Amino acid sequence: MKKLFLLFGFIKFAAVVASAQEIDRGERIRSLEIGYITKHVQLTPGEAEKFWPVFNKYRQELKAVAVDNSIKEELDRQQKVLDIRKKYKKDFTAILNADRAQQVFEAEDRFKVLVKKELQKRARARQGGGDAEKSGNNK
Repeated sequence: MKKLFLLFGFIKFAAVVASAQEIDRGERIRSLEIGYITKHVQLTPGEAEKFWPVFNKYRQELKAVAVDNSIKEELDRQQKVLDIRKKYKKDFTAILNADRAQQVFEAEDRFKVLVKKELQKRARARQGGGDAEKSGNNK
């Protein structure tokens, strides 16, 4: 019985640690994204102070659409995302200018691609398929 409690305790501990690591990874990715967008859009400290609260609201709306189970069709989901992006382009333009507001979306899209590639590379490396690095395909 004592072993059963120890096993259960270990499993519970492992689950908590794994969950914390996922949160930590999400926070690290978020920090990297902030730096990436700040650099590519060349936000001044004053602009950043106004921009990031608006960007955070934008991100919250996008997440709400992503988890909305009432949206059954993928094209409907994409349309909602597009509507949100158009709405926030106006808000970003009010803080920055039209060109730099567009750069926000471009930097966001490039960052997503970079993260996706990095996660795929790491997954391949964990599966023993680290051959991509040997062949020079780690762009």
